[in-house]
Amino acid sequence: MDDAFRRQWAVQLAKERADQARAWSPTYDEPDEPERRPLERSRWLGLQVRSLLALVAVAEEGSFVQAARRLGYSRSTISHQIAQLESAIGESLVVRGSGSRSVTVTPAGNVVVAHGRAVLKVLENAEAQLAELARRERFKGTGPSRGLFPATQ
Repeated sequence: MDDAFRRQWAVQLAKERADQARAWSPTYDEPDEPERRPLERSRWLGLQVRSLLALVAVAEEGSFVQAARRLGYSRSTISHQIAQLESAIGESLVVRGSGSRSVTVTPAGNVVVAHGRAVLKVLENAEAQLAELARRERFKGTGPSRGLFPATQ
């Protein structure tokens, strides 16, 4: 599969998921509901990408210890990242089982994990596009009409 196609597919998938999330969210037309806050004052702006990464890893691994091992962090760092995320969002995202080995993701956590994966994929695609751009810039000008051997007329 072509890298450009993959990037476009991932971007389209992220857009579709965002549209689905917007369609799912409750309307704020009722007088009892609070007004929507502008994005620049949103509680989401306080979260860190590595907190999303930690949550996704915990969800995939099912354990703080395994997630920490996978990401190269300590277990307490992973726990702290999850706690910061829960505080920023205002929802419990995981249920810590008996002992430190068992973790279950809450329904709210599943929503955040899905969107976290989309955010991480978008950032991964941006990194790949920047690397491709840098590669093109490095090799720009090295063709037959430029560089060390200019074409003769």
